[in-house]
Formats: sequence, C-alpha cells, structure tokens
Amino acid sequence: MRKNIDISDEQVNDFLEQFYGYFDSGYAFEEFLKVYLEKIGLDEVIVTQRSSDGGIDLKAVRYGVGGLDGADSIDYYVQAKRNTPGVNINIEKVRALRGVMPSGSKGIFITTAKFSKKTEEFVSADMSRPIILIDGKALVESCIDNEIGVVFTPVFSKTAMDALKDSSDDVSSDENLDDEGNSPELIVEKQISANDIRAKILRMPKAVSEFIGSKCSKVSVIFNGLPQKELTVAKSRGYLAGVTELYKGTGLISDDGSFNPCKALWKCYQDRIEITIK
Repeated sequence: MRKNIDISDEQVNDFLEQFYGYFDSGYAFEEFLKVYLEKIGLDEVIVTQRSSDGGIDLKAVRYGVGGLDGADSIDYYVQAKRNTPGVNINIEKVRALRGVMPSGSKGIFITTAKFSKKTEEFVSADMSRPIILIDGKALVESCIDNEIGVVFTPVFSKTAMDALKDSSDDVSSDENLDDEGNSPELIVEKQISANDIRAKILRMPKAVSEFIGSKCSKVSVIFNGLPQKELTVAKSRGYLAGVTELYKGTGLISDDGSFNPCKALWKCYQDRIEITIK
C-alpha cells in the first residue's frame, strides 16, 4: 500500500482520463480487471462474457478461514463497463446484475464512469444480495493505493524523515538518564516473540550478549518498572532465564494463559539492564 502520498482530485481525474484511454475495448478492460481483482484478494477470477454467461463479465471466489473445503467461500459476480468518465451508468444495468446473481453471492459493478445517487440508493435498499459499486474515481484510487499501473516518483519529505526518528535511540536524551543522571552505554530494541514467552525465556539482542561478556552468569534486570531482579544468563548467552513472573506481572502472559508478544527496549548500564516493553 502507498504511504504518505498525497494525490489531488485534479491528479486523480487526469489519471482516470489516461486510464480510460488506455483500453481500446471493453474486452481489454475486462482482462485488466481479472488481474486487478486477483491483486485485491479474490481467487479464481475468470472472464466470462465471451461465453455469453448471462451478461456477467467476470466471476470470482473469495475463500474464508483456511478454505474449509469451500464451506465459507463467497461467489462474486462482476459486471464491467468501460464508459466515458463522468457519465452516469444506467440504473437498469445495475438492476440487471442483481437479477442474475444467485442467492448467497455478491455482486461487483466496476466502471470508468460513475453512479447516480438513485443507483446507490437502489443498491443499499436490498442487502440480501449486496452489490459493491466501484466507479472510475474509486477504481483509479484503488489502483494507486495498490500500486497497480502506476510508478511513483520519489519526493524528499522532511515529515517522513522526522517520523523515522526515535528519541529512545538518542543515548544523550534526558529521558534516557537514570535518577543519578547516568546515560546507558547501550540502547537496542528487540521483539519478545510468542515463542520466547511460551518457552519462558528472554532472548537477548546480540549486542547485549556482547556487552555483558562471556563470563557473566547473572545480571541485574529491571523489567518494565518491576522490582530489580537477578536473572540467570544461559550458558549459550542467548537468553535470560527466570522470567515467568516478569511476563505475568507485565501482561505478556495473560490470566487466561495467552501470550502477548511485543517490542522491548533494552538499556544497558554498568550495573544493570533496564528493559521496557513497548
């Protein structure tokens, strides 16, 4: 998905005109929609119009949880119209789509034109056979969002650069000073995974292992503000043991026994390690 890309209405309209002009026929538009529907998450998309399949241009399936042998799959019936941008689609075209949709299916009407308010009201009046309306503007915006048929020119953004900054990485920042005004000698971030929580261990970042040294067998840890505790360093120096109560005390192990992985910020001082979950 695109991020931090501001597209004006004028640019969208210009894109739509180019998009519409790209297809030399309705058939070409339908072939494009086959790829488009696959990219937005539908399965088994086929173009059907040339086989005169009841006026339906494309068919697709969306499978549910794990497939379940199709038990919770949804069939989609798609009507496609490459019409002049800005022109309203005749409501009878949408009505006809609903008329050929089997019970339990969903419809999608995709066009380079637009829909009138009356057509939108018709669709929303009967949700037993839902139809998704995608007009030209919505279609090109979806293509932009999913980077389909577009190339973005990189633009330097001070805002985006500022968003990358993390004050926790600044060793000299005031918030990293302890009560005595000491700065940590090492700051590093690492994920505490569900597997770590399940195994009741706390894997150390490689930089932390190197910081404490190979001869260290115990380390003082303040875990997310809990009282300081001596933890055992595994022989492999890959993890800290004895963290079960710390995990329970901070909610990483819930009362129902479920695990809640999170990121953790490690601050290493000469006499202790402070770990804060994020």
